[in-house]
Amino acid sequence: MSDDRPRNREAEDEIDPPADDGAEAMTDAPILAPRPTAGLQSYRDVLLQLSQPIVDQVRAEVPAYRGPDGGRRHQLISRAADAALDAFVEIAARRAPVPRKLDELFHRMGWGEAQDGNDTENLELAMQVAMRVIWRHLTDFAVDRNQTVEGLRDLIDALLEYRDHLHAQLMSGHSMWGRDPYYDENRARVRLWDLLWGGTVGRISPLRPLGLDTEVMNEAALQAGWPVPDQVVAIAVSYHGKPPPLPETAEVLAKLQADRLHLLCPADLVGTIVSDLTRSATDRRVVVSWPVTPEESGSALLWSLRALDLVQLGVIPPTQVVRCVDHTIQLWLHAEPLMRRRLCQELLEPLLAESPNSREILSETLLTWLETRDSAPAIAARLDVHPQTVRYRWRRINELFGEALHDPEFVIQITLVLKSSLLLWKGGDQRDFDLFRDMKEAGQ
Repeated sequence: MSDDRPRNREAEDEIDPPADDGAEAMTDAPILAPRPTAGLQSYRDVLLQLSQPIVDQVRAEVPAYRGPDGGRRHQLISRAADAALDAFVEIAARRAPVPRKLDELFHRMGWGEAQDGNDTENLELAMQVAMRVIWRHLTDFAVDRNQTVEGLRDLIDALLEYRDHLHAQLMSGHSMWGRDPYYDENRARVRLWDLLWGGTVGRISPLRPLGLDTEVMNEAALQAGWPVPDQVVAIAVSYHGKPPPLPETAEVLAKLQADRLHLLCPADLVGTIVSDLTRSATDRRVVVSWPVTPEESGSALLWSLRALDLVQLGVIPPTQVVRCVDHTIQLWLHAEPLMRRRLCQELLEPLLAESPNSREILSETLLTWLETRDSAPAIAARLDVHPQTVRYRWRRINELFGEALHDPEFVIQITLVLKSSLLLWKGGDQRDFDLFRDMKEAGQ
């Protein structure tokens, strides 16, 4: 059966959310029982046809919500009824959480009611009217079609729990306005950026959960007017002189520094934004993370900034557009610079003691062998040298490391340390050698 309800997809809710440090958090967790609602399929079609009856009855019984046909209030009520019914059918069938955008819609409606100077009486009455319309249509349908009492009971229980969830969003939005009626979007967006950046950066333990608390993030996003996307991509841009133009859309969060621009944007906007950034000037390098959930935005920002640094250090090739997905191993290996340096001093001590030229050629030969386990001729072909040169180098490597090269654990460790260190050395980073020399002079 087709769903022929009138739709108002072009209706826009123009209510702006406020900034509020102490606001009650929006809920965004699964709210129903862990199994599909019994009998839902029998009632699905009738539920999906209730939007117009609900809208008509609410406008008839709540004088404040009448207004002109097709007016802003009429469109907003229709939009809320459509979205709530669609979401319930999906939630009850799949046991999914309440959609984030539906929570935002009801939260904004509550805030807008308070902004208009009204208490919660109209909101409460509208919810009661809507539930009464649903109840009457479902019971009439159940009687006409000889549906079981158990199926109707389970459906009503799920609807009541769903109603309570949406009611909580309305009340939360309404009470937020009472605590902070002055909305400063710039301040709210700065606070949201700081929240996202700090949410996953600097995790002190693998036991700490990944990502932000979803409810906290949703509340901050609502205050900042940021439509939370399903997938987020972090973009880092290095530039000289005049900064790049900022994307003029609420969907993109941005932070501008003296020589870098940081962006968080929906995954589907990445192509356009990267194209605009690279086309507007030739001296810009753009780093793009892979898509993550919004709760993991801080990690994506960290990867993009680390990639910019690794380009500067010579670890990642200096292309105009750098995609983190092409350099995941290096991003991982350089996640803890001090740990890499410590392991370098411990595992590569024999190489660090060699002369600069000897150190470079021996390290390159050893890493090639560790990664390929090829024969001397094959390694020679990779390094563009004579096979006898490789054999000579290999004798020296065995003199330096001896039986340790037969220890699987040592081989894994030295492979990772060399892979992360050799490109640094080739890029001119001398800090490992300076530290080695200083430690030797200090007798450590």
